[in-house]
Amino acid sequence: MFRETEFSIVFQMIVDTYGVPNYKEANPAVFACVTFPFLFGVMFGDIMHGGLLLAFALWVCIYGKPGGKDIASSAYPIRHFILLMGFFATFCGFCYNDYTSVPLYLFGPSCYVYHEGIPEAELLPDCVYPIGVDPAWMMSSQELTFMNSLKMKMAVIFGVAQMSLGILMKGSNALQQRSSIDFLFEFLPQIIVLLCLFGYMDLMIIMKWLTNWEGREMYAPSVIGTMIDMFLNLGAPTMPTDEPLFATW
Repeated sequence: MFRETEFSIVFQMIVDTYGVPNYKEANPAVFACVTFPFLFGVMFGDIMHGGLLLAFALWVCIYGKPGGKDIASSAYPIRHFILLMGFFATFCGFCYNDYTSVPLYLFGPSCYVYHEGIPEAELLPDCVYPIGVDPAWMMSSQELTFMNSLKMKMAVIFGVAQMSLGILMKGSNALQQRSSIDFLFEFLPQIIVLLCLFGYMDLMIIMKWLTNWEGREMYAPSVIGTMIDMFLNLGAPTMPTDEPLFATW
């Protein structure tokens, strides 16, 4: 049994649902106290919905009482859990500039300017929106493609980071228990395969984000296609291109 507090008891229950750590193993509930509500916020990022959840959690924290029979008191034992989820959902909503799918210009005007008679917007030189996604994307015909691609790639990066943390904890448990078999034949193969495949995919995503493909969009390599070629063609690209991803760095 682990010593629990009012804050950690809910996260410990979630971890125990999937598996209880063995004797003297590291307790993953310590990390779940942050990773679980944060990943919920990444998935549920919306200013209004997150704000409603955050307001409800604050109401529970202020007016809830232990042992009470009203709604606030019933949710009182999980108040910290709801509070963190509401906070991160609201935070990610600001990052997405998303208020029930309505763009907000809270941090200044857009970097894109529309001129009369011209269908495409003009990007102002050296302009970067201060916080989050430029709200002009919400009115673009490419909004669904852009936002889905952004959120999917962010989910891949955060997911690989969380899986890497879990495997590293397995390695630390093996070292603490002096189990060379678990370390050599479980931890090392798992971390090597994960980083060489999906860690490499995260690297390609970040490099593709940081590369300016303006005027040569057709040469931007496909991340998914590259991953498929790693297995089917031993890494040789099937799409003809004269500008590979790493050639720009």
